[in-house]
Parts: sequence; C-alpha cells; structure tokens
Amino acid sequence: MTLLVVDDNRSVLAAVRLLAEIKFDRVITTTSPSRIPALLREEMPECILLDMNFNSPVTNGNEGLYWLGEIRRSSPSIPVVLFTAYADIDLAVEGLKQGAVDFVTKPWNNARLLQTLIHAVDAPADRHDSSSPPQSAPGEPPHHLTLDQMERRMIAEALADNGGNLTAAATQLGITRQTLYNKLKRQH
Repeated sequence: MTLLVVDDNRSVLAAVRLLAEIKFDRVITTTSPSRIPALLREEMPECILLDMNFNSPVTNGNEGLYWLGEIRRSSPSIPVVLFTAYADIDLAVEGLKQGAVDFVTKPWNNARLLQTLIHAVDAPADRHDSSSPPQSAPGEPPHHLTLDQMERRMIAEALADNGGNLTAAATQLGITRQTLYNKLKRQH
C-alpha cells in the first residue's frame, strides 16, 4: 500500500513518514503540490494526505481545495484526507463536499491519524467517487457523515486534543469560546 503525503513543512513530512511506515509499504512525500499529477501517474498511491495551505501566511485552505479538485478530476477513486493546522468547520465541510474522505488537524494524534488513513484506504471505492451518491445496504448507515455529525466529530476531536479545555478547543476550531459553548449546548 502506498501513501502520498503533500505538505510544505519538511518536519511534518518526516514525522508522518515515520508514523505511516508502520502501516504503509511505501510513503512518498513532497513539499510541492505541483508534483501531484506526476506522482499520481508514476507512483499510483492508494491514499493521499494533503495539506491545505502551502504559501505562508495564507491559511484559508484554498490551495488544498484546488489540489483536491485536481486529484478528484484525474484520479477520483484515490481517497484524499485533508490535513491542516488551521482547523475550521466550514473548511472541513467544504473539503468533504468536494470529495475528501476525512479531515485531520495538526497537531495530530498519531493513533487517530493512522486510523483515519487506513479507514480511507479500506472504505468502499464508491465512497471516494463523489460523482455517484454513496450506496448503502438497507438498514446500513450511509458512508458519508451529515453536517451535524461532522461538526460533532470535529468538536469532539478538538476537545480531546485539548484535554477538554474549551478555550483551546475553540481556538483550534477557529471559533469563539461562546460559539463552541452554544454548539455544545445545542448538541445535548
């Protein structure tokens, strides 16, 4: 199994490579997203971990969304997991709408990152192809999360990452503490 990791930070690439080599036979890394088309043809990865921002100080995720679109057009069956230090619920939702299978925030939890990548590879191929709706057997939950489920998941991960600290979790999510509190209150 081959994983392609695209991130402009060489330290991140080295850390993810060491971690991913536990589960992947090959881990290919690049700091340049412009190399993605050639790497897709030459290396045929089974999964891609794609950073959302490549040109500092721009942190809106548009670069990652652009490259996600390029990957989806040329290789729609390859699952893409988005990766960013600038967590934002709207960005995660937009990435999922555009065909990403998941979204991981930096700093990451090693076990969760590996689990997310393995799950992305193991998910049914129809889940990766956004041109067709997800197929589920009768009584089986759908393959895609709803917007509310995605929001709950991101909030839970941010709270876990920050030891339950609402202020730190809100900062990680890019929202105010009061907004996070309101979202938590609405969920329960």
